Amino acid sequence: MSRTLIVTAVTAEADAVCAGLMGSWSRGRTRLPAGPGNLVSPDWDRQLLTTSTLGPYVGRRRGPITVLAAGTGGPAAAAGTATALAVASAAGQPFDLVVTMGVAGGFRGWAEVGDIVVAERMVAADLGAESGLDEEPPSAPAGRISEMDRNLGFHAAGAPTRRGPDGRGPTGSGTFLTLDDLGLGSSTVRPEPELVSRLHTVLDATGRRIVTGTVVSVSTVTGTERRASALTERLDPVAEAMEGYAVALAARSFGVPAAEIRAVSNPVGRRDRAGWNLPAALASLRTAAAALVAHPEGLVAAEALPAAGGTAAAGSGPQHGSNGAR
Repeated sequence: MSRTLIVTAVTAEADAVCAGLMGSWSRGRTRLPAGPGNLVSPDWDRQLLTTSTLGPYVGRRRGPITVLAAGTGGPAAAAGTATALAVASAAGQPFDLVVTMGVAGGFRGWAEVGDIVVAERMVAADLGAESGLDEEPPSAPAGRISEMDRNLGFHAAGAPTRRGPDGRGPTGSGTFLTLDDLGLGSSTVRPEPELVSRLHTVLDATGRRIVTGTVVSVSTVTGTERRASALTERLDPVAEAMEGYAVALAARSFGVPAAEIRAVSNPVGRRDRAGWNLPAALASLRTAAAALVAHPEGLVAAEALPAAGGTAAAGSGPQHGSNGAR
């Protein structure tokens, strides 16, 4: 049986995923006598989870699925993922798939609050170097561009720096250089198209809007419209989170496929906590986890699938929305 590691950043996300794994309340199969000595509610009809010790981490498990809250940001997520994979492999029970799950910001026009996002690309959006002028022009406006925005490819006037024909290379001063530009590796991890397609199909059964496309991983969450525009100009993403790229790299080092599923809690842009809806996002996360339990075929890595007469062809570009349209 295929074993899956689900990695979240914080406990609240892990709780939502675990709630989905456990099932729903019902007055069904078992009735326990009421009384002060009875520690389990007579209405409890969920699948209980067991704990799973993975080095210094404690995960929660239902059958072949283990949920681990590894910490916020790429370094913590990569450390937790690598440790869990190493411990499981040493125990002779290796994981076959790693899935990052959690809340995310959605880019306007692509993903709205409550939508579920499946990554077709995981991109380290702010991992690289800046190149160009090292000081602001004397005529720069009072609201000077921040260092983070400059790193993402903006000059002082606040307009996105033009990219080369391939969308990566620099064309002028103030350009952001990716790992690819620097010859230091790749800033992008692409999950198996077959896996993305299966996850989309399984999650579509939830009735929620499912969006596929680029999910950017950042070290600093976007808090300005300027930076949101810069990311859109450079990468055309559908959602922003912090851990997906790092988790995928850790999984790759063990030869394990990775995927990323996000539930949108807020629009990407000016930081406005009043516009966040974490309960809605966590509810979508719980619904997504329940769908994965109900349809475990979605959590099978492509190489583990039996040979079939044909496979769905992967599109040449991102498909946004359940019908592939914006």
